[in-house]
Amino acid sequence: MDEQGSVDETEATSSDGEVRAADPMLPHTPPFGIKAVHPGDDPPIRPPDLGPISEQRDRPAGNGLAAMASTVGVVLAIIGTFLPWIVADRSDGAVDHLIGWDFAGDAMLVLVTGLIAAGVTAAFWVGQRGLVHKLLLLVAGGVLLAIAGIEIADIRAVDAASALERSVGSGLPVIAIGGVLLVGGALLDRGPWSFGSR
Repeated sequence: MDEQGSVDETEATSSDGEVRAADPMLPHTPPFGIKAVHPGDDPPIRPPDLGPISEQRDRPAGNGLAAMASTVGVVLAIIGTFLPWIVADRSDGAVDHLIGWDFAGDAMLVLVTGLIAAGVTAAFWVGQRGLVHKLLLLVAGGVLLAIAGIEIADIRAVDAASALERSVGSGLPVIAIGGVLLVGGALLDRGPWSFGSR
């Protein structure tokens, strides 16, 4: 091999005319068209042949406060169906505790309302929002408050008209608090008050 060929194997000329020694350990052709970086060169930001970097969609602002209030409201509504709604003192000294499921119709309505509110709450946790979510929570909270209010009024009316001593159990106030929290979750929702929005 001639002298010029041996020089080409051991030395390389840079773009500015400076002669530098070629490193036989470095690959001659980088994969995927990536430009080789020599000592002193600025590293490339990204390969030149790749398309534009896709921009990530901005996630919506957090809705954690509304989701938390709605979650607690749903839990209280469902728990309230298993707590005493009426506490009655009998003449023989015994005390009867009537839970929500002793009034199957009202308890079922509370449970269905709570499950609907649970679906809206799950949508809040995944970042969805909008007027439909607000309306569903407002209706659910209103239904729970109405059921609790009517039952409490009936218990007090029967207690005043009869000799039996009946008092409101813990279940109805718990359901009422759940309804208030659902209404609060609807008001705390950061979504717009318009249809077709998320």
